[in-house]
Amino acid sequence: MTSLIHSFLAVLLFAAPALAEEGGEVALNDANCSISVKKSDLFSRGTTLRVEGAQGTHDAVALDGDVVVRAGATVKDVVAMRGNVTVEAGARVLGKVVALGGNVRVAEGAILEGDVSALGGEVYAAPGAKLQGEKNELSLRVNGKDPVQLFMGQLFGGKGFAHCKLRVIED
Repeated sequence: MTSLIHSFLAVLLFAAPALAEEGGEVALNDANCSISVKKSDLFSRGTTLRVEGAQGTHDAVALDGDVVVRAGATVKDVVAMRGNVTVEAGARVLGKVVALGGNVRVAEGAILEGDVSALGGEVYAAPGAKLQGEKNELSLRVNGKDPVQLFMGQLFGGKGFAHCKLRVIED
């Protein structure tokens, strides 16, 4: 939980300018980012990523979109940045589940072997969902707005998002 709080404070520091501007609108001038994914990872940008049961996936990563781990699927780690994560009944996640600026929903009969975290959102686990790691959630409202969601919106919306480059690396 301590690392989640440190992460949140770092995001809050970066989001502070967005909170100070009227309407939370701040341009990220000259913003560049690089996203590294492995060849065996599933990655989506701006759409919902569905991990099906037959796919042998290492990690599932969505930027500005949701991740749905379907029944029968097994995946190592799941991350949604400015999106939600849904783990359906009969799905298994071997590692961590993280939603930055979104919620995590875990259905009855789903198995999460690692930690589950929602930064700027909440974790909803149905009765009968197996959460074997720690459950971490941290959401904060400043002037009626969530600084994590504002920051993620600025980072992955408009110009900031357009400059993100995808790098595929070896497993």
